[in-house]
Amino acid sequence: MSEAIQLSQIETFIDEWHECYLSERKKTGYVMTLDLSNEKHKQIWYGLHDLEHLIKSSRLSLEDVYLSLNAFDHGSRKTSDLKQIRNIGVDLDFYKIGLTKEQVKEEIYRLVAKGAIPCPNLMLHGRGAQLIYSISGGSAPQMGYMAQYITNNLIKTLLHVGADGACSDLSRVFRLPYSVHSKTGKQITVDIWTKREYQLMELYEYVPPMEKKRPTKRKGIIQTLPAQKGAMTLYSLNTARKADLEKIVEMRKGEIDHRHDMTYIYAFTTALIVKQQVATVEMTRQLNDRFTEPQKTREVERTAKDAYKDAITFFDAYVKNNCEMKGLPRNLIKPMKNTTVLDKLNLNLTQAEFEQLTTLIDSGEKYKRKVSKRREQGVKSREEYLSKSAEQTEKQLDELRDLL
Repeated sequence: MSEAIQLSQIETFIDEWHECYLSERKKTGYVMTLDLSNEKHKQIWYGLHDLEHLIKSSRLSLEDVYLSLNAFDHGSRKTSDLKQIRNIGVDLDFYKIGLTKEQVKEEIYRLVAKGAIPCPNLMLHGRGAQLIYSISGGSAPQMGYMAQYITNNLIKTLLHVGADGACSDLSRVFRLPYSVHSKTGKQITVDIWTKREYQLMELYEYVPPMEKKRPTKRKGIIQTLPAQKGAMTLYSLNTARKADLEKIVEMRKGEIDHRHDMTYIYAFTTALIVKQQVATVEMTRQLNDRFTEPQKTREVERTAKDAYKDAITFFDAYVKNNCEMKGLPRNLIKPMKNTTVLDKLNLNLTQAEFEQLTTLIDSGEKYKRKVSKRREQGVKSREEYLSKSAEQTEKQLDELRDLL
């Protein structure tokens, strides 16, 4: 057994809230605090050596300060600069649906006891609540699709207690523990529910398998088999696309012209992740609420249901076709290409906006990331290669002249 596999099987535990974010096993990259108390939006980056400074910040009762769930390159919170997945988080805005903190805690206890959701490591309390699941040792950025798939399906299970389904990207921030909510004056408190951290695949056991449409009840410990490559590709695309669409609405501050197209595309994408009509409609409704000019609820529900029907028809055919696109009926409505999504939404995204997205990017941004990745791998630019080749050729000619 390899050392990496042995390490991944070691049980790890937290004693303090901050160990979910920074620890000896979580030191790749930096977490970030974001101060939204004023227009400066100050950001501070923390590596493992800065842990004491992070703890000190949490004790200052600062107003409206947020902390990233995951770790990134220093100075960037772009998903493309993700270094390590450290937590999975679910935001519960239960106050919007008339529930109390006590009612929600009781329901979370019930769902955990039933085996419907895993027991959270942390529960943060403020105006609403946040559930945080700590990933033992962190996970590689390549597992982002899995983290987002798990997040969306946990949200689906928790919609009845106010789970926010329109915010699932990996660059999310939750309020910093012990900071203060300026609107209510309340301090964010933290409860540790379980000290044992999770492997990502353990959390996956609580959600429907990727190739299946219906959830199955979890009984005891089950063996989870890896999804087929085609299914992984499908979920990688759709979890990233859902997060990108949410990010676009956020960046544009809700000012979206082609709201009907956005609603259909978002609902179709969401349906392929959660595979449940009620959850698809609710998450789509939550996104609609973020538009500066929301559509009528009846219109949103109709569009979302149509999109769900189209998505599930595609999904059934896709699974039946061994998770391959080739060979599917031509008249089948399929997931749109990224370029088609961008054309339909007619957003005219700026370069700065493209940099914040994962998959809905143009050819220029795609090429830029490809070059950047090649540089990280040590591949020289064409100019450097030609210069080096010329030097080598000249050196060989000099050696030949000496021989003559």
